[in-house]
Amino acid sequence: MTVIFSIDAPYRGRYELHRLTYGSGSPSISVVAGLHGNELNGIHSVNLLNKMLRVQRPKGTVHLFPLVNTFGADQAQKRWPFDDQDINHAFPGDADGSVVQRIAHALFQATDTDVCVDVHSGAPHVRELPQVRAPMGGEELELARALKLPVVWRRPGIRLEPTGLVGAWRAVGRRALHVVGGRGITLDNRHATTMANGLSNLLGHMGICRAMDMGGTGTLADVTHAQVETHRASCGGFFVAEVRVGDEVKPGHLLGYIQSPMGGERMDEVRAGRAGIVMTVRAYPMIHSQELLVRVAGTS
Repeated sequence: MTVIFSIDAPYRGRYELHRLTYGSGSPSISVVAGLHGNELNGIHSVNLLNKMLRVQRPKGTVHLFPLVNTFGADQAQKRWPFDDQDINHAFPGDADGSVVQRIAHALFQATDTDVCVDVHSGAPHVRELPQVRAPMGGEELELARALKLPVVWRRPGIRLEPTGLVGAWRAVGRRALHVVGGRGITLDNRHATTMANGLSNLLGHMGICRAMDMGGTGTLADVTHAQVETHRASCGGFFVAEVRVGDEVKPGHLLGYIQSPMGGERMDEVRAGRAGIVMTVRAYPMIHSQELLVRVAGTS
């Protein structure tokens, strides 16, 4: 384990950015998790991959960054807790800037590899089926499909935040992927294991090491943004989900309903408009109008 950046902190000692490295030479890959301190599934998935790499001899270089925002994780906070800045909005960073900008700069410089993967959980109020978000075509899409995660979501590049890590990687020509799975604040061990298995598949595809089969369903849906059916709340209330991520649904399938939090009167129902796989489900039931409830990745 190498400390690639450290800085004094107001309390609890110094902040340190750690990197675990296996192998040397080409091809090379960097896998980053824990940019957001409350996203635990990415942290666990990278540590599961680390355990796998301990018993292999990679033919290439693997850099792992299991937890970037350590102080945020201590407080179960998404952002850097001292000034409420989002590290993922600070790239490519600044060596002479704020603490968050310095962390971003150090991480960006330390991930100068052929392929880069940023691993996240969903937001605390939703649960995501493990998925990889990739460009519409090209070599990055081939790499995304090699993960064999349940969902491959092809998205236009213009949807990437230019100050985000994935966008910053792509801006300098690094092949970058965005992996998401589970729910923020909680540890979904099954989803974290699926993501770790996907990362292992990617290393196998790149010829770095042998993929370790830790189970999984393979890809269930390979979709563009237009093929993802998004359901939002028609009104505020209490959302009761009738499906889980990974469920297969047909047109008309009841996905959930909105009821009054006072008395339970049913105010609206949410039904699938197409056949597909449930990829996102609202986990926290208290909702406002137009908030995300369910996404279905179309399969027909």
